[in-house]
Amino acid sequence: MIQWKRKWVAAALLFAFVCSGCGTASEDEGGLPLAYTGSKSYEYYDVGNDRIADFLSGRGTEVCIPSGVPDNDTSVSESDYVYGLYRLSDNTVLQQHGMLDTIYPASTTKLLTALVALKNCNLSESVTFSYHASHIGVNGAVRCGFEEGDSVMLGDLLAALLIYSGNDAGIAIAEHVSGSVEAFVELMNEEAGRLGAVDTHFVNPHGLHDKEHFTTAYDIYLIMNELISYNTFLSIISMPSCKVEYTDAQGNAKSKSFESTNLFFGGGFEIPKGIEVVGGKTGTTNAAGCCMILYFKDEKGKSYIAEVFHAPSYEVLYGKLTELMKSVVSK
Repeated sequence: MIQWKRKWVAAALLFAFVCSGCGTASEDEGGLPLAYTGSKSYEYYDVGNDRIADFLSGRGTEVCIPSGVPDNDTSVSESDYVYGLYRLSDNTVLQQHGMLDTIYPASTTKLLTALVALKNCNLSESVTFSYHASHIGVNGAVRCGFEEGDSVMLGDLLAALLIYSGNDAGIAIAEHVSGSVEAFVELMNEEAGRLGAVDTHFVNPHGLHDKEHFTTAYDIYLIMNELISYNTFLSIISMPSCKVEYTDAQGNAKSKSFESTNLFFGGGFEIPKGIEVVGGKTGTTNAAGCCMILYFKDEKGKSYIAEVFHAPSYEVLYGKLTELMKSVVSK
């Protein structure tokens, strides 16, 4: 199932690349081709499929396109990690490894949760925590600690979701937007499809492990690339901490403070010189490893997205991200 979807979207992206007239980075520049290579699956492109046709006429001409399509259905090995580096000014994939392999996204899932909320709600809406949201019963779940009946403005709850990575915030947002987690997940997967992220299948809004909850590094890039067009999102992910004011079930005014899980923000990992880290999203589970996707700018103001998934430790994760950022300085 996963493989035929890959070939289908590869065909769509290749067709979009040819029609858009986008250039390809030369080998001397260290870039990789923008279009998939070696695939003839475009011959089987179904022009009657509305979703793919919409993608070709829109997103397919506005995003980076990786080279190569895996020969078989694959999952990243336990000893390996995947990464990608994208220059947004000319839609160039600068570096890639395993970015089309199946991975578990951990809390980078919350990027799609935030996107669906931003597209369907007003930030000033009040979100009330249900019993389900306030009693998430999964070992290892990060909880913001809101109680049943607590009411939080959606904009503030998105900050708790993205900065602190609260899993209970994800459930509360899902229930607020769609009435149930199940209905919200349908919206998530529909939105992923609209973006061309056809190797993504989510079953929850927070990313706690489920074998049916999977994606690829490239799909997470597509989601992040969409989100950076929202100023609210950029404002939130750039903050090293946030203070959330809310009311409890009795109407009492309260507040909570949350620190960012992004360790480039005062967490012991230094940002390379010449680089401005705007922000990003982290994720960690035993199955997913250590994960992060970053939006950053170089000394000339050019924008990039870097991502690493399935790293075995924070040292490897932040080390590779640092390496990717350093590779664009003074180029």
